[in-house]
Amino acid sequence: MNSRQQFIASVAVIAILTGAWLSLEVLKPAPLPQTATVLPTPLNLADFSLLDQNNEPFSRGAFAGHWNLVFFGFTHCPDICPVTLQLLANARKQMLDSGQKMLPRIVLVSVDPERDTPDKIGEYVSYFGDGIIGVTGDLAEIRKLTDGLGVFFEKSIVNDDDYSVNHSAVVIVVDPQSKFNALFSAPHDAASFAHDLPIIMANQAQIAPLIAEDVVIARPIPGVRVGAGYLSLTNTTGQEIRITKVTSPNFESVEIHESVLEDGISRMLRLDEIEIPPGRTVRFEPGGKHLMIQYSVDTPTVVTLNFYAGDALLLSVNTTVED
Repeated sequence: MNSRQQFIASVAVIAILTGAWLSLEVLKPAPLPQTATVLPTPLNLADFSLLDQNNEPFSRGAFAGHWNLVFFGFTHCPDICPVTLQLLANARKQMLDSGQKMLPRIVLVSVDPERDTPDKIGEYVSYFGDGIIGVTGDLAEIRKLTDGLGVFFEKSIVNDDDYSVNHSAVVIVVDPQSKFNALFSAPHDAASFAHDLPIIMANQAQIAPLIAEDVVIARPIPGVRVGAGYLSLTNTTGQEIRITKVTSPNFESVEIHESVLEDGISRMLRLDEIEIPPGRTVRFEPGGKHLMIQYSVDTPTVVTLNFYAGDALLLSVNTTVED
């Protein structure tokens, strides 16, 4: 065999081996959660009206734009609640240390509203670090949320002067569309959360072409009929997405604008569309691209934003209004 034939044979062998390796990679099963139970179809949460630790309204829309780990407990809990919150905080740190960019929020919903005021639950969650939200409110409103999730709790009398609360130890995963996506059953450990959550979030990204995060709607100043909206939009597909229209049932008009500075003069330009390249994120933020929200048709606590490409609805987001 001459040198040319040897070269051709070598190239052929390399091609065959490369093809075999690529076939194995393609056929390799995607990683699966080891502990979490993922719902085949995420479920809508029931409507409810509660308060966070800052005494601000917290409803279904408050979950929008974030991944959320929701645990039901109470501040007088001596064991399970503090242990679980610390595990969740440790899991977030493990995800951060591993380079995970999308981190879940931790939400503690009190099942003891009789004692857990917003101030009390706020002080309690502060012991476990950043990214933890405490939620409380009327018992009937709490049950609207727990009943829809199959979460159990009931008061248990300890003695004439004291009581405890028996409750489910499950951790619920609520996705950025405010839907019940998955759950972790007890017993818990931080490594399981840190392993499974990136997989759950990545799988959801493959389903949703557009994901909204860090959604903020600023309530218009009294007497002013114009407000602003800020968020991040991530294109999870392999093709460009063009946002051509944004609507809201809560406002007469939602327009895409961009603030620019030219020769020391601030100008605001209306944009007919926003292009989001494959796998990229476009941020709407103060001093740059933003949503101009005009002429409120009501006094909303929760605002719905609908994002379109032409006539196709790509994403609907519910979020609370911030003062």
